Amino acid sequence: MSRLTLLTALAAALQCGSPAVAADKQPSTAAKAPSFEKTVLPILKARCTGCHSGAKPKAGLDLSSRRGVLTGSDNGAVVRLNAAESSRLWGVLASNRMPPKGPKLTAAEKGRIRTWINEGARGTGKDSARSGELGDIDLDDLSDEQRGFWSFRSPRRHPVPNRLRPENARRVRNPIDGFILASLQERHLQLSPEADRATLLRRLSYALTGLPPADHDLARFLANPSPDAFRHEVDRLLASPAYGEHWGRHWLDTAGYADSAGVLSSDVPLPFTWRYRDYVIRALNANKPYDRFLHEQLAGDELTDYWSVYETADRLPATVVEGLVATGFLRMAADASRPDFKTIKNADALYHYPTLNDTLQIVTSTTMGLTIHCARCHSHKFDPISQVDYYRMQAIFMPALRPKQWIPQVQRRLLIATAKQKTAADARNAEVDANLKRLTAEVKALDTTFKTKLFAKRLATLPEPIRADVSKSVQTAAADRDPVQQYLAGKFASLLRPGQKALATLLPQEFPEYAKEKSRLQSETGSWQRRRVYLEEIRALYDLPGEVQTPLLRRGDPLTPGPAVAPEVPVVLRTGRSLEWKAPPQSSRTTGRRLAFARWLTHADHPLTSRVMVNRIWMHHFGQGIVRTPDDFGSSGAAPTHPKLLDWLAREFINSGWDIKHIHRLIVLSSVYRQVSRPAPEVIARSERIDPDNLFLWRQSLRRLGAEPLRDAVLSVSGRLNQQPFGGALRVARRPDGEVNMADGQPDNRRSIYIQILRLNPQTMLQAFDQPTIEINCSRRSQSTVATQALTLWNSRWMEKAAESFATRVSDTDSRRVANRAIGLAYARPATEQEQQVIVEFLSRQSQHHLTGADGKPVATGIARQRAIVDLCHMLLASNEFAYID
Repeated sequence: MSRLTLLTALAAALQCGSPAVAADKQPSTAAKAPSFEKTVLPILKARCTGCHSGAKPKAGLDLSSRRGVLTGSDNGAVVRLNAAESSRLWGVLASNRMPPKGPKLTAAEKGRIRTWINEGARGTGKDSARSGELGDIDLDDLSDEQRGFWSFRSPRRHPVPNRLRPENARRVRNPIDGFILASLQERHLQLSPEADRATLLRRLSYALTGLPPADHDLARFLANPSPDAFRHEVDRLLASPAYGEHWGRHWLDTAGYADSAGVLSSDVPLPFTWRYRDYVIRALNANKPYDRFLHEQLAGDELTDYWSVYETADRLPATVVEGLVATGFLRMAADASRPDFKTIKNADALYHYPTLNDTLQIVTSTTMGLTIHCARCHSHKFDPISQVDYYRMQAIFMPALRPKQWIPQVQRRLLIATAKQKTAADARNAEVDANLKRLTAEVKALDTTFKTKLFAKRLATLPEPIRADVSKSVQTAAADRDPVQQYLAGKFASLLRPGQKALATLLPQEFPEYAKEKSRLQSETGSWQRRRVYLEEIRALYDLPGEVQTPLLRRGDPLTPGPAVAPEVPVVLRTGRSLEWKAPPQSSRTTGRRLAFARWLTHADHPLTSRVMVNRIWMHHFGQGIVRTPDDFGSSGAAPTHPKLLDWLAREFINSGWDIKHIHRLIVLSSVYRQVSRPAPEVIARSERIDPDNLFLWRQSLRRLGAEPLRDAVLSVSGRLNQQPFGGALRVARRPDGEVNMADGQPDNRRSIYIQILRLNPQTMLQAFDQPTIEINCSRRSQSTVATQALTLWNSRWMEKAAESFATRVSDTDSRRVANRAIGLAYARPATEQEQQVIVEFLSRQSQHHLTGADGKPVATGIARQRAIVDLCHMLLASNEFAYID
């Protein structure tokens, strides 16, 4: 559900039942509230159940039972608890649109129904929660086809195909090649030739780090004849800090990372979100095992026993801080909540439940590749996931994200401190505050004393006969002065009582003792201010104290809650293992639900977790996944093109200890990865007849750089790239012309992952090249080709600066050397003879052009030539070859 504006949120809540309210204990007045059976049912039986009851009630609305009323019609809920005026049932009855025939309801009857709805639509308890009402299913209810669907079965380590023709067998470098070549052989296809070494290193460098290869790295690789040279480059690039920055961007997309709330029009920036971004980068660079990576993000507080450490330790260990920061993953869903939302009726339905729902969607789509959110209002139409499954999954996160006890996002933080440190800090700060209060009073008294002295000193300079009258006039309130006093005050007030700005200069000049004492007090004030302890904060997720229930929301409507459900995972995924969780003691500060879920998610036989992750890695290397729908591994998603390879990779991933870099190595060292993207025309013609979309990888795919790698490549090639890692987001601002660029004072030459992501105000260049607008999350970016991209590259002042810097790097009096250097840096390959000749001619013509300035005045030859080189560099940076990976 899109929630970029308040209007959208309200519309969604009214139209499709935005989730919200948990089933709380009934108030003490419940016994006095009218019941359905005694108050409402007789009216409905007399006027409505002739059409709305039985096996096929009209519009799917059964009014013969409270359960039927609360279930609603084919068009959605008809009753909103405690809100008759916004309930469709009340609306059609109050307006006399129903019943269509016969007498309408009397005012008294309407009043009873209205009261019943507004007081909670209660029943006598006879139709209270039963397992049947939940619409629950178990494994026995699933068909063999549902249980046996490929993605719901644990992955197997299939044997690597070895019945290959000799010409294919010679291309096998690792098991990936065996699976791909067997598939190609079945279809009478074959791998394309291997790309040249320069192309391979450029491809590899962008794939692993998002940056072009440095010229010295390329030269070293091309000069190294060792058969292990490419493997050494793989290891070098995987060890580069740039690796985590590049692959961190992929993960942050799926996590829905943004630096702003993104719901209300103000799009308020959020503090400390960057800590989670930095956590992801560090984790990937350290090659943190993927299972641990997930455990920390889903339950870092529970994994590290945060509350126990907080209460007993002297300081928080780095591992605990890291675990808390990691839970920022569960804070990525847009959250517009503010403290004043408590005054908004149904704020939990309008704002809080949507955040909980989006969080669940982020978790399931990112880790399991399932569209479980489809089961929020009704059981999934395509996959065996019931509505009960959805709310049982929601129950895992309900202790932390409670719509009825919502913590506004600005207040949902944890200190990087233990209880002891906080107590000590509070004591120190209380001492600081007390002394600052004392010093403020002393400064005020000092000022008062010397203002009085200044008054007396200046009054003494006036003629003696008028002193008393002037003094009284100035000290009398303006409203109480008589005309003479008004005159005297107007004439002498500024002399006797100067303003604060003037006093700041006059008092030290007139009274040296004042200056000395004021200086002492200011020095002491500064000393105390420096003693204040500031504890850093984390946007973490943690369970709230006290019990909480998770109601099944009928048709997803928070105002029609049904029976409560317990935490559990979808039935169809319990074949290997269920959620191993039991309620903790009441004294526990956390429920352990999220940690139990994280461990279930990463058990060795889980059918989805390993498959989904290796598929994402594959997708970013080849442009499309083995499953082309990375966030939908269900029956409505695409089937895998190479199911046995996907399973083999998933098992290899688990067996390697969930080693992400190991999967990268396997992929990029394969012959499949090293193919050319443009084989001979006759090969293309023959192969495209069989596999026009290259699903079976008979060639590598030509792909455009993503938004961030393109911007970073411009910085790198131009020599402007500042590789300083980590830290707060680099602020952006909307300019008067509508463009969103770096805010004043912010560096414009750091890697793009550090640029602030505002949901409603994305940075203009990155948006032009398809950086996603984050509503919930993004599993796969789209790729467009539009005119604004070329305009951005040609007309941007930022690009002009890059071209000028690039020109400085390649400047030379010899045009051929300029050509070789510029082509080498931009395209990571030597310039051809034809390119050298074209560039020599271009520089000659363009230098002549620049000999006359825009104002018509002559320009020095050296300046004109440098401007020509700038034009050349700008042209290269804006070219297709620069923007595409071959």
